[in-house]
Amino acid sequence: MRLGLQASYRNRGAPNTRRAFTLLEMLVALAVFAAIGVMSSRILSGMVDLAETTRVRGDEFSDLQRAMAIVQRDVEQLAHRSVRDELGDPLAPAVVGSDALLELTRLGWQNPLAAARSEMQRVAYVVEEDRLVRLFWQVLDRAPTSEPVAQTLLDSVGDVEFVAHDDNGETHRFWPQMNDDTAGLAAIALSLETTTYGRIERLWLVPASWAAIDELESEDEDGDDEKLDDGLDDGPLEEERQP
Repeated sequence: MRLGLQASYRNRGAPNTRRAFTLLEMLVALAVFAAIGVMSSRILSGMVDLAETTRVRGDEFSDLQRAMAIVQRDVEQLAHRSVRDELGDPLAPAVVGSDALLELTRLGWQNPLAAARSEMQRVAYVVEEDRLVRLFWQVLDRAPTSEPVAQTLLDSVGDVEFVAHDDNGETHRFWPQMNDDTAGLAAIALSLETTTYGRIERLWLVPASWAAIDELESEDEDGDDEKLDDGLDDGPLEEERQP
């Protein structure tokens, strides 16, 4: 018993060798944790910005692909059907560089509800306030009150131009060529400037039947088809006159 008490007194009087963190060590630790937090926040902010940029660029690329697909579909379904405008003046099946950048008649306008309209469609491309806009009409031969429906294809575009290529390899900013009845339309090219992707150029061939029809019309000297010199029909198609 006495030995235990003596040992207890000796331990009570022994100096305490345990040490706590000093103020300087605490400040250094806080500084290290603060630096780690700042770097982590910057990395996280960079990842968020990268994800947003990727999303925006992806949306822009999708819009560009969709717009090019729509123009390609219209050109590759070009129909040899002339129309009359709001004033009754004739318009060729394909017109480049007139009031619109491009105006043409195309096939394949789906009609799932069997409405009393043609399955051909008159479309045009214009630039409005740095936007590439596609116009289409509900009828082929327009009345004075006919208004087009506008579809915005691309934003932030500039220097948009359509160019016609004939089957002789020549390019024309205006089509049809009134002084040359021998060359037929072979392809239509599009060139446009975009803010994100720079200059975009595309070339699409018109249907092979188009060149064949042009050749037949240029060789026809009897006038049995009763068409105007620019290929206008006398009126709308039979299917448009049906209720």
